[in-house]
Amino acid sequence: MFLWLAALTFGSHEPLFYRAAFSPSPEAVAPAADDPDALLKAYDNALSNKRFDEALATAKKLQPDRPEGQAFAAALQASALLGLKRDAEARALLARAEQLAPHSAEPSRVLFIGALVTDRPEFAADALDRMIARAPDMVRDLDWDTVRYFLQKEPKGQDIRNEDRRIALARIGYGGETEIGHWRAADAVDILVKRGDFAGARELLQYVNEPEAYEDMLIQKRYAPLWPQLGELGGPHLERVRESSLQGIQAEYSNAPNDQEKLNLYVNALRHSGRYDEAIALRSKVPATVAAMSSADEPMGWTVNNIALALHDAGRAEDADNLFAMLNDAPMPKEYWRVSMKINRLELLVEDGKFEKALPLIEPTAKTEGSPYADQLVRRLRYCTLSSLGRKDEAAKYLPDLMKHAADAPGPTIDGLLCGGDLDKAEQVALDTLGSKDKAAGFEKDFIRRLQAHRLTSDDPSVWQGRWQELRAKPAIKQAFDRLGRDLPPEFLLPDRLNASTK
Repeated sequence: MFLWLAALTFGSHEPLFYRAAFSPSPEAVAPAADDPDALLKAYDNALSNKRFDEALATAKKLQPDRPEGQAFAAALQASALLGLKRDAEARALLARAEQLAPHSAEPSRVLFIGALVTDRPEFAADALDRMIARAPDMVRDLDWDTVRYFLQKEPKGQDIRNEDRRIALARIGYGGETEIGHWRAADAVDILVKRGDFAGARELLQYVNEPEAYEDMLIQKRYAPLWPQLGELGGPHLERVRESSLQGIQAEYSNAPNDQEKLNLYVNALRHSGRYDEAIALRSKVPATVAAMSSADEPMGWTVNNIALALHDAGRAEDADNLFAMLNDAPMPKEYWRVSMKINRLELLVEDGKFEKALPLIEPTAKTEGSPYADQLVRRLRYCTLSSLGRKDEAAKYLPDLMKHAADAPGPTIDGLLCGGDLDKAEQVALDTLGSKDKAAGFEKDFIRRLQAHRLTSDDPSVWQGRWQELRAKPAIKQAFDRLGRDLPPEFLLPDRLNASTK
């Protein structure tokens, strides 16, 4: 009930502020001097809404008796001082907190969130590093959205330290036996491989348990020293890692069947294991009508998305499109997050050659707010669809804009160019990107995956032209592919992919 008070007394609940930090409420809460819980809620509201003077004054009214509580209150004040750019005072209070409670990591947790709210990532980094060293259990309890936000804001110019932190998160098991944990481990393995530390990478492979990540490593030659262990851990058709991934996520879902995020992960894990019928059966968990779909939020949207992809994977393309249409056409006050589902619907329609049906959906999708990457996906869908309908002159009007934004999404740009028959332009984009010091690292994996002879496990139905194989036949592209990667050996492919080449 008293969330901040529970934290002051070392309870198990996160303070209210932890949850409100990224979605502040505009309403002020009047503090009561004799009520710690009211003071903490008022502090939470003031800090979340950037009223740092008010937050500082409120924190000073807290007078806990225990040294641990005093250290906690000092961290609250320090967070507000960071927002006021009074760093020297903040550091002095943090030193005081350290003296009061040298073995407690609670002040560091307060500072970690406070520094994110006040946009001081360098202080958040210090706090998280202390927590990793002193209280890994506390770190494992941190909300992923908060940690992800921090990882996007890591201090600039500290590449080695930032990488070390990501490795440390994997080594303490952050994310556990979930998709989050598996990808954290895969990220750490990637860093260690880049450093040439294959012994360290081998230690973390057992925590990856993500079929798509295994495929990524098994097709890139820089991971070659790990291939024997990956094959052993993954098993035939990667069945062992698929089943391990599924079991971990299934257990998480069974413990919280009403948690939408866990349902979403479970549907995805079933898909990645080739258990499409079981994934489709979970359609009973999503709204059944357009009216009901109007209340869907983003987590529900991704569940609908993944069930639709499972329908398509199972050969039920019309059912998949109808489900996408129900979500995408439902009236909603805010729909920015639906751009991903709109794009994925278009991807499948284009993949299936249903260009006439796709065309009228493109412009409404283009008007939905998205990232630069998403915007380029729409540009290439437009170019591909018009080209495929024989409307070459109209498609040509959009080509300069497609090329102008190639750096935002090189792989999808090549998709569109290949679909339009522009093989030479597609080759040039690929070679230019591979030759760029800044862009090559982020493109190499995508390049190797798209050139595969068989489709791999993926959330994104982006391989919808067999023309990638035409591109691969070009000498310069073949040379780059052979230097960087290989086809996934047949023994690791899902059986239904083994008998079907890329279209």
